[in-house]
Amino acid sequence: MQQQNGKVQKLDNDFTRRREIELNNSKVTAVLSSRRKKRALIIIAIFLFFASIFLIQIVRAKVNYADVHVRIAREQKNLQQQKADNKQLKAQVAQLNDKSYVQQIIRDRYYYTKPGETVYSFPNKAPKDVNDYDVK
Repeated sequence: MQQQNGKVQKLDNDFTRRREIELNNSKVTAVLSSRRKKRALIIIAIFLFFASIFLIQIVRAKVNYADVHVRIAREQKNLQQQKADNKQLKAQVAQLNDKSYVQQIIRDRYYYTKPGETVYSFPNKAPKDVNDYDVK
């Protein structure tokens, strides 16, 4: 038995020795537990940091993909419009290469006549102005 603080003595038997060992082990376990908690928190923080970086990259890629998709749709619509215009212009060129069509346009628009022809104007048909005529 050991002397402690005056009159109180510490018992030296198996129970008190086991109790001291358990108390010391619980202190060591508490220290290890706090270290493990700190380590776990650090690992979780690092994981969350990298996960947030990857999440931001994924969101940016998705936004970029949506933007590109919208641009592609807009350009495809523009391409279809240009193809339609091109087809119409090619048809006009083909018509203008036809001599009979060109003669008809010249007669209607510019009031040309063949030698010896007489042009009759009817009152219900107002003559068109040269600038009002649209080639189709």
